[in-house]
Amino acid sequence: MIPSGTDERRADLKSSVLERLHDPLQLRICVMAAVLLVGYFGVYVPLSGQITETTHKLDRDRKMLELAGSVERLQKQFHQFANRVPPQTDSKEWVQYVLEGVRQLPVTLITLDCRPPKEVGPYKAIVLRIELEGSFFGLDQFLRWLESNRRLLRTDEVHLLPARTNKGAMVMQITVLGMMG
Repeated sequence: MIPSGTDERRADLKSSVLERLHDPLQLRICVMAAVLLVGYFGVYVPLSGQITETTHKLDRDRKMLELAGSVERLQKQFHQFANRVPPQTDSKEWVQYVLEGVRQLPVTLITLDCRPPKEVGPYKAIVLRIELEGSFFGLDQFLRWLESNRRLLRTDEVHLLPARTNKGAMVMQITVLGMMG
């Protein structure tokens, strides 16, 4: 069989490569290139999908940890005022509660309107529109009672007007939100 030109070229290429590998610098470059190729295609490429998946899992777990911390902080805040939100209340019960407070103080109740409940976060709040007449100190005592009582209340509006009949007296129009459980 007659050697073909491609076989001769292969043999010449092989001998020239072997001859170049006798040079230590070129041998090092070839070995480093081979190690890099094996490392890239043998290690990194098969593991890159797992690395990406693990990164996504780590990000998701960090978000879950952050969420769990937020829930824990919110639960701690809730437990600080949970005893101030009555579990089973309605508008009639809130009206009775405010009337008891008004009876204890030197003020006169002019009107007490119960408005439709309002959404306040995860809770519903009873909206009470109250109009009282009395001295400045009596009205101040009522406001202090609202601020310091055992229930969770929020004062939305306060308007002070002079009384129409009694000199020295004032009329206070106030809107109060009472949290329901």
